[in-house]
Amino acid sequence: MKNPALFLALAAAMTPAQAADTLEPLVVTATGYPIELNDALASMDVITADEIRRSAATDIADLLKFHTGLEIGRNGGPGQATSLFIRGTESDHNLVMIDGVPINSGSVGSAALQHIDPQNIERIEIYKGPRSTLWGSGAIGGVINIITRKAGTEKLDFSASLEGGSDSTWRGNAHLGHAADNHRLSASLSYQETDGFPPLATSNIDRGYDNTSFNLAAGFDTGIHRFDASHWQTRGNNEYLDYFGNPLDQDFLNSRSSLGWEAAFTESWTSTLELAHVRDHIDQNQSSDAVHTDRTELSWRNRLSLGRDQALLGIKGSNEDVTLDGAFSSYDTDTDILEAWGQYDLARGAHHAIAGIRYLDHEDAGSKFTWSLNYGYDFGQGTRAWASAATAFRVPSANERYGFGGNPDLEPEESTSYELGLKHRMGGNHEFSASLYRNDIDNMIQWVLVNPPWEGYNQNVAEVRIDGLELGYDYNGEALSLHLGGNWQDPEDRSTGDRLLRRAEHSLNARVNYVWGAWSLGGDLLYSGKRKDFGGVTLDSYTLVNLNASYRLNRNWQLFAKLENAFDEDYQLASGYNTQGRAGFLGIRYDH
Repeated sequence: MKNPALFLALAAAMTPAQAADTLEPLVVTATGYPIELNDALASMDVITADEIRRSAATDIADLLKFHTGLEIGRNGGPGQATSLFIRGTESDHNLVMIDGVPINSGSVGSAALQHIDPQNIERIEIYKGPRSTLWGSGAIGGVINIITRKAGTEKLDFSASLEGGSDSTWRGNAHLGHAADNHRLSASLSYQETDGFPPLATSNIDRGYDNTSFNLAAGFDTGIHRFDASHWQTRGNNEYLDYFGNPLDQDFLNSRSSLGWEAAFTESWTSTLELAHVRDHIDQNQSSDAVHTDRTELSWRNRLSLGRDQALLGIKGSNEDVTLDGAFSSYDTDTDILEAWGQYDLARGAHHAIAGIRYLDHEDAGSKFTWSLNYGYDFGQGTRAWASAATAFRVPSANERYGFGGNPDLEPEESTSYELGLKHRMGGNHEFSASLYRNDIDNMIQWVLVNPPWEGYNQNVAEVRIDGLELGYDYNGEALSLHLGGNWQDPEDRSTGDRLLRRAEHSLNARVNYVWGAWSLGGDLLYSGKRKDFGGVTLDSYTLVNLNASYRLNRNWQLFAKLENAFDEDYQLASGYNTQGRAGFLGIRYDH
């Protein structure tokens, strides 16, 4: 393909009707360029624009939890601290990206999922399994690639929505896009506010939340060149309770900005240069405590088409500045990182293989080499199988190196992973899938007590083995779509034999949607088994059901309703913290 970036932009901007006409969704997270989902040679899910619009989710964590192999920990309601566990790995073992640029915090290593408003998102690609060879540090458990809304394929597109409901919650969104033969412009704006509910089970003090997010994008083409600029940002205030139940609040800012230039020098060589800047800022309002991550990166990627094969070569330099002003520790660290990677995508008849390598040189944590190999075979008659083996790594966070108990001599955590997968499609509408995986993680960082009661420091001491099995079934008809999924896993701390905290041994999920004339009716179901938590507590199993309905008044206007936790299930995702009870929302949407 002469211009893969243009292809990606068109794919991201597809309307639901256009997407339904394609045989397979297009994804970029598996290889770094657009391919069909079936060619990913890995376990991948795609959360579509329709699924996002139907959901009652106030952040992307509420979307992700209904997908097989993904679990959420949360300290209360909207805006509260949130963790994502992919296939039993740690919350800092998943790499979260906005339009292909990592946004994980340099201080704690994970991303602020609780502040990412789904209203400005076109789709979310979920890659389950290690992908450090392509995307770098942190991609041990998987990669979440969030694709923001851009200009569509039509000359002018506009949409807006407004909804309100329980806990004095209000949400609004507007999107405007313009596309022509050689230029494109888009702007998306969303706002949400809520009075919330008490985060702590022992308190009756509500804690509210507000969030203003926007995404701007512009680009133009001239000859063989393509230029793009974009800025995504979320900003707001989060009220919470400290450990003793005292009401506090903090301001947050997360952003991702980029300038890109792409040139198709020949039919077989496309080169992309991208400059990006990421911010993750938290400022307390009752004290001077603050933690800021500012990261700038410059990457150069080259895609080569070699007959039926594809090669990808890249190099990236990053500078990360992380500052912490806190009551117990403070630091200001400035780190340079250099990375280079290569990938070869080979197809021969029914055989398909993707091999990759990556080298990282981190100013503090030293150097790291990783590799990956994915192989697939198409048996015909709708049956495909794949196998993969890969290594991955995570560089120690600034908190682990310089915060309380910090150790600047920490080495990267590293993993070796294996997976076998199978997909079988019947009659064009039915698809069955199964995946068996193992992930061995070494050099895990833990705080070790050396002089009771408080003196200790972080060390590379823990080892983890995670074995798991995923099963899935999908049906997509003209009016009915259905997904069933299940995950069994054994995330074991090999030094103690205990299951890792906040991970269920088994979980089930289901999603259904039915279109009947002007009506659309749907729901999501999640069952999670018991989980262990801190202090020897065992969290009970739970079943969560969300319902949604919409009615199209005419071509442009639509009414919708959402019911979260329809059966008012009483459950906890973290010991001592409340979750959302039954909550209802009503809204109206305009599309042009």
